[in-house]
Amino acid sequence: HESGAFIRRARIGVSGYVRNWDYAITFDNATESADLKDAYLARELGPGRLVIGQFKQFQGFEELTSSNEITFIERSHVSNAMTARAIGVGYHGMLGRIGYAVSGYNLREASDGGTRATDDGIGFVGRLHTAPIMRDGRALHLGVSYAHERSSDTGAGIRLRPAGRSDEGRFTLFDIPGERADVGRLNLEVAGIVGPFAAQAEWLTGSADGDNAPSDDFSAAYAQVSYALGGGTPRRYDPLAGRMRNPRSGSGLGAFELALRWQHAERDDVPGAELQTVDAGVNYYVNDNVRFMLNYTAADNDSNGDAPDLVSLRAQLSF
Repeated sequence: HESGAFIRRARIGVSGYVRNWDYAITFDNATESADLKDAYLARELGPGRLVIGQFKQFQGFEELTSSNEITFIERSHVSNAMTARAIGVGYHGMLGRIGYAVSGYNLREASDGGTRATDDGIGFVGRLHTAPIMRDGRALHLGVSYAHERSSDTGAGIRLRPAGRSDEGRFTLFDIPGERADVGRLNLEVAGIVGPFAAQAEWLTGSADGDNAPSDDFSAAYAQVSYALGGGTPRRYDPLAGRMRNPRSGSGLGAFELALRWQHAERDDVPGAELQTVDAGVNYYVNDNVRFMLNYTAADNDSNGDAPDLVSLRAQLSF
């Protein structure tokens, strides 16, 4: 048995508007050195919005949901198999009920500093989403995205944490070491809200191909449900960004949310390389700025025989 406590995030930033241009700069001070997260310029251009700098790339329903508003303490295996923030140029907007986004980016993050070359690989991503139902406390979201990346000659790979933030017993989803690799990821999204009930699921499939190494195919999926009870309002859907918003606490003693999630990840070409995880959670929204999260996680990593479980608690303030 192991235990620990740490500051998960401590993000402070500035944002504003200068002569038709938006800007944002955000640092995470939770580690011994401040990591630059968001650093971009943006403006309305034609029917959509142009973004230049480091920002979240346009793939994944949960990945594009703020960490202040995700249902569980840790993101899903699907989200962790994606490129999150990267330096690039993007464009996104709405055409009627269809949301669209495209981006080209470098695989090097600004926070890497001098530890990685500036030519650390390139990628592009495109995403479409729509909400065919959105009325009277009900919403249905459908989305699809595709990303393709070409790594540097150091290779490419993803190793998932089965439970929590521990680096021990990681699950290798794909690995092309020591050579340039092409990685493609197709992701399908579905989510819905009916009154106090909210549900979402994603399925990701992909392949990593080296110049000399054989293809390394992989997949990941999750499905989750949640139920809001108490005062306030339940989860809400943001049609412009295609993502979820937290329940509102209302007045009095706040609001509670119960949640359950199933996850699966698999390395297709390696026998026995499967990871299954079940998460259960309770969230307490004291008010619209403060919430407490309690999670229980049980994982089964067939690749090494580990079956860790974890109880975690998070206290969060956002403003």
